Amino acid sequence: MAIVCTLEKKRTEDRYYARSRKTGSVGFDQFSEEIASNCSAKPSDVILVLTELCDVMRHHLLAGEEIDIPGLGSFHVGVKSESVENPSDFDAERHIHDLHIKFRPASRRDPVTWKLSTPMLEDAEVVVV
Repeated sequence: MAIVCTLEKKRTEDRYYARSRKTGSVGFDQFSEEIASNCSAKPSDVILVLTELCDVMRHHLLAGEEIDIPGLGSFHVGVKSESVENPSDFDAERHIHDLHIKFRPASRRDPVTWKLSTPMLEDAEVVVV
């Protein structure tokens, strides 16, 4: 399996950049069956746990907490807002435009180069088509 990329011209420059492309989609049922085939759980057990994971994550995200899942990464809520000159002028209903979930993949820092790597993408192969 490889990560498929295409080259695209940047609109503002005469330069080309690689852009990753999805090669398919995995549905919830297939995902659950694959997990179940790798362990002793039945697909229905996996579906139950993943559904509950979503409910519990929502509860903690709405409480303003960060959720860290080892090997996967961490999730927390981010906001987009307009700026104001004076903090007393800020009105959350008027100035906050978006709530979204931010994801930071699990990573390791090389002690020599200080570069971060993502274990989930180690040994990834990239193909440009």
